[in-house]
Amino acid sequence: MILRNSIYNMLGLGLPLVVAVFAIPMLIEALGEARFGILTLIWAVVSYFGLFDLGLGRAVTQKVAIAIADDRHDELDGIVGTSSAMMLVLGLFGGLVMLAIAPFMGSQLASGTGTGEVVRAFLWMAAAMPAIVLTSGYRGILEATGQFALVNMIRVPMGIFTFAGPLLALWAGRADLDAIAAILALGRIIACIVHGWFTLRTVREVSGMGKLDTSLIKPLLKFGGWLSVSNVISPLMNYIDRFLVGISVSAVAVAYYATPQELVLRIGFIPGAIASALFPMFAVLGSKGEASDQSSQVLRYSIMMGVIMAPLTILMLLFAHPFLSWWISPDFANNAATILQICSAAAFASGLAQVPYTMLQSKGRADITALIHIVEFPIYIALLYVLVMLYGPVGAAWAWLIRIGGDMIVMYWLNFRVVDVT
Repeated sequence: MILRNSIYNMLGLGLPLVVAVFAIPMLIEALGEARFGILTLIWAVVSYFGLFDLGLGRAVTQKVAIAIADDRHDELDGIVGTSSAMMLVLGLFGGLVMLAIAPFMGSQLASGTGTGEVVRAFLWMAAAMPAIVLTSGYRGILEATGQFALVNMIRVPMGIFTFAGPLLALWAGRADLDAIAAILALGRIIACIVHGWFTLRTVREVSGMGKLDTSLIKPLLKFGGWLSVSNVISPLMNYIDRFLVGISVSAVAVAYYATPQELVLRIGFIPGAIASALFPMFAVLGSKGEASDQSSQVLRYSIMMGVIMAPLTILMLLFAHPFLSWWISPDFANNAATILQICSAAAFASGLAQVPYTMLQSKGRADITALIHIVEFPIYIALLYVLVMLYGPVGAAWAWLIRIGGDMIVMYWLNFRVVDVT
């Protein structure tokens, strides 16, 4: 079951990567390195705000999975209806936040691009924010009910559109960022509608139409509250480096840094796919309090993760420069090859960390992971600032590797030495 669901997730997350391999060089050539650098920042903001759900996405996945395992199907419509209403409100709030920061983004990141164009691009994404947050929740519900094949049938075209959408704008003669953002926003809204339709159909089959149950708000927020700390801080640490490079160096430097980082983050679909399949199983296992089984499962899937990730990491370390020369250009490779090597090592550590991270959160110990990220954040920001000032984009890559490596070590230590998993 886990292997099958992981394969579904790998296909859903991996097939869009194939499109990205062909789309990114065309986008760099058509937009120029500065504009493409800003486009990667738009992708980063959308990915970050997609987690602006106060942890409700995973909280719902956990509660739905446990309710089904305990044959309490009558609780599902309340969980789905209440969480959907809460995520809609949070999505609207996220959109307002992005609306407020759009002028700042335009003034700080324009760098050869019209400020108004950048501002309008972020405004379009602000309009799509409620749909982006709701999609995260709907996907969690479908995964909790074991419908990984369906989730990835939707995810594939959605992921492809992330890269194909900008190309459609270019082929239509619109190379401006606001036109690209408008197309991406429309795609996100359509994806939300599709996810919502299948979620409602699933809920109708097992319970009812979904209803608002105010008694669930507090427990959902209690569990999701700590998750939200990680959901806010962890992706912020993944993307703030791009903004610091853009503000401190240049938008062109962002392209040199963000392109290899985006590549390894996309390759991160492998551990992400496995972790998504593991979460419902770990949640049920954690609810039964089988401590020895949990520890053995963490070890088992960590070994599997390492075996899968090692060949890709070695290939990136050995062939970063020739790969980037072939993929984009020799000049681009001269500026980005070292960054790709460092980011590849970071991606390997991040993949391994996914297993203990998922176990901790699935058994309701999101407070542990949140506290880790709270402690990490100021240390990482200070390290990032110093290394970027000294070494530019390469320094940012080293800071990323050091932070993720430390995170991985702490996660495993807590799982096997400190945390009472029962």
